[in-house]
Amino acid sequence: MIELIYFSEKQIGTPAYQVIQFNPGEPWQIVDGDEVIGSMQKQEGLWSLQAQCSVPDGLVTGIAILIENQHFNRLPAKIKEHWESYVHEVVNQSDALYLIVCKEHVDFDRFKKLFGGYIGELIKDPWEIRFRVYNSDMSDDFEVVVN
Repeated sequence: MIELIYFSEKQIGTPAYQVIQFNPGEPWQIVDGDEVIGSMQKQEGLWSLQAQCSVPDGLVTGIAILIENQHFNRLPAKIKEHWESYVHEVVNQSDALYLIVCKEHVDFDRFKKLFGGYIGELIKDPWEIRFRVYNSDMSDDFEVVVN
């Protein structure tokens, strides 16, 4: 689960909304107080809102910007770019868990040393993150936790 807080600067009193995604790929739930007022999802590059009531102007745009600017969304691309010859796929299960699958014919022991020694440098704002790294046929794995 990922939970963000959005503060609306356009509304009087600067109300806060919880923005929650329970599982990767699912819509983001928008919560005002203790009431779910709608859900947002990005499809084909565009954000859409399904709301149970009217929402303030600019809310969808503001929340979309908040979600897209989160570092956990950018980290998979950074990992693939930095270890281009090693990494086949990076899947973020949540903001605290990433699954990484290596390419075929990778020296998995060498990558384990390289990855463990450098992954902390790619993370801008440290938070506890668990990386589960698998070889190409998923027969071997290792885990790195960064705080």
